[in-house]
Amino acid sequence: MGFKMPPIPTLVGIVCAGVGLLFQIVGVATPGWIVVGTSSQGLWKYCYNDACNTFSGDLPDWWEACRAFGILGVLVLVGCLVVGILICFMEFDKLPIIAAILAFVAAFCILVEFAVYAGERGSDDFGYSFALTIVAWILAIVAGVCFIVGKGNA
Repeated sequence: MGFKMPPIPTLVGIVCAGVGLLFQIVGVATPGWIVVGTSSQGLWKYCYNDACNTFSGDLPDWWEACRAFGILGVLVLVGCLVVGILICFMEFDKLPIIAAILAFVAAFCILVEFAVYAGERGSDDFGYSFALTIVAWILAIVAGVCFIVGKGNA
């Protein structure tokens, strides 16, 4: 089991999955989903004038769903990235297909996360965290397509 150079589309898929994972982690963890003046709000905490507090008490079900799908997006992207890296070291024909499926599942989870949030919040003040999750969604889709194209080039 040694390193073998995968096709270029597969390498692009690995990079997109890795960058998408980073953006999704930052997007889920930071309080920049809604930004108005000096106040901001995320999935886990809210801030006003640089003083942040975590949400306590009961949150609406849709909020909990956004959190859950955000975390699922992170976890599935981790799996996608691991499988993508394994393509460089293992001779198993199904790995690119598995990586592509994981990328598309992650994209679906991320889509549910930000679409439900946007639908329920109905705000024009979406911030950087919200934007990062959208970029992570796009990168997950691109990664899935690249793994499929790379499979065809192998």
